[in-house]
Amino acid sequence: MSDIDAKKDALIATAKRCFELRLQTNAGGNLSVRLESQDAILIKPSGVGFNECNRDNLQVVHMDGRIEQSPHKPSKDLGFHLGLYRTREDIRAIVHCHSPWATGYASAGLEIPCLTVQSIEKIGRIPLIPMSSRGGPQTEHEISPVFSDSRIVAAVLANHGTIGVGPSLMSAQYLAEIIEETAQVACLRDVLATVHGTHGHALPRFGKVEDALASVT
Repeated sequence: MSDIDAKKDALIATAKRCFELRLQTNAGGNLSVRLESQDAILIKPSGVGFNECNRDNLQVVHMDGRIEQSPHKPSKDLGFHLGLYRTREDIRAIVHCHSPWATGYASAGLEIPCLTVQSIEKIGRIPLIPMSSRGGPQTEHEISPVFSDSRIVAAVLANHGTIGVGPSLMSAQYLAEIIEETAQVACLRDVLATVHGTHGHALPRFGKVEDALASVT
C-alpha cells in the first residue's frame, strides 16, 4: 500500500472514531496528517463530514499551499494546519473538533484546567487562544505562536473548538478525547463544589505537573 493510501485510511478511521464518540457532528472541524512520500499534507476538505470521509474526497495540499486538483473546496482551517506543520517538525498530525464540553469552555472564554492524572501527565496545560483581531475564527497568526512552545500539544480556541497535535493521527485523536473528558470532569467538579458549598474554597486548577506537585508540598 502506498504512503498516501495508508494515510488516507488512517485519516478515515480517525475521523469515524471522532464522529462515533460525538466529538464532532456534521461537516465542522477538521483533521490532517503529513505525508512521508512528499512535502505535503492530507486534509479533509470543506463540506465533508467526519463520517463521510473516504479515499476519493480527501485533499492533498503541498506545504507551499498548492492544492492538488480536487472537486472540493479547501477547508477554512487549511491555513492554520499548514502553519502548525511549518512551526514544528514534530507535529505530524492534527485533530481539530468542536466537541461540546470543551467548546462550552471555549465559548465561556475559560481555559480548561488539567485536573486528572492523565491530563496533567499527557497534556500539562491547555491554553485558550483568543479569536482573531478581526473578531473571526483563529488563524495561523493566533495559533502558531502558541504552539511554537514544543511543550504545548493541545489548545482550546475561544468560541470555536479544540486542537490536538501529535506524531500520528491516533495520538492527536487521543488528545482530542482527553481534552473533552477533562472539560467534562472540570465542569462536573465545579457543579458539585457549588452544590456542596465548597466552590468558594481554593479549588485546584492544575495546569502543569509542577502545579500539581506544589499542591501537595
